[in-house]
Amino acid sequence: MKISHKQKEYLYSYTKGAPPEQLKMHLHNYYEFLYFISGDASYIVENNIYQINEGDIFITRPDELHTIVFHSDKIYERKFIQIAPEFLSEFNLFDKINKRPLGENNKISCETAQKHNLYNYFNQIEYYIMHRRDESDAMIKSYCIQFLVALNAAGSNSNEISRPSKGRIDSIVDYLTHNISSDITLDFLSEKFFINKYYMCHSFKEKTGLTIKEFMNTRKITKAKQLLSGGADIMNLCYDCGFNDYSTFYKTFKKLTGKSPKAFMNGN
Repeated sequence: MKISHKQKEYLYSYTKGAPPEQLKMHLHNYYEFLYFISGDASYIVENNIYQINEGDIFITRPDELHTIVFHSDKIYERKFIQIAPEFLSEFNLFDKINKRPLGENNKISCETAQKHNLYNYFNQIEYYIMHRRDESDAMIKSYCIQFLVALNAAGSNSNEISRPSKGRIDSIVDYLTHNISSDITLDFLSEKFFINKYYMCHSFKEKTGLTIKEFMNTRKITKAKQLLSGGADIMNLCYDCGFNDYSTFYKTFKKLTGKSPKAFMNGN
């Protein structure tokens, strides 16, 4: 089952069915608010892996790489709203979202969502999509505004990063999150964490949905985006981000973000 409604300022989507094939890390031009109703999955934003509980809401802004990793064939049901940066910008309703570090505090827990009645806004938007009338577009925009106001009221303290209990793979994820170097190899990680290399690679992919190389590249590009936003020199920052040459950095950056480093820095 699927419902979709797209306008220039926003997109609403509802889907229920079998989990899709593996999704690549990707960016949107919109702010995305995903209401996870059911399924068996983890949510990855930049360097962080979030455990998903049914009823959680995830927020990603246009510059955040993200994906969903599915762990079984359990029915996947979700609703999401995507809102264009230009929409409502005069009300400063995106300020709290924009001020947090990349890949941090992306999760609104189901308890917080219930407390602030956030699900109601998804339901009301869907109602006016399914029951079209003259005032539908105005009501949908109104509920988008109300949703962002309620989201800001929910605050940021409850959006805690949640990971499964620690194991060796989680320790490897933590290590790669906090260490960037071209010297990190599979043999190095295998020796450091006392784990068979092939078992490590298989378990890492099974748990995160990414290969170790893909995760390392995501971490490196996250740092590159932060440096570029601070005005760093494009040609030299590749070495600070764990790449041995600019060509490899450029290709990896373009593959993950869909933009060249210069276009990203210029906001294009």
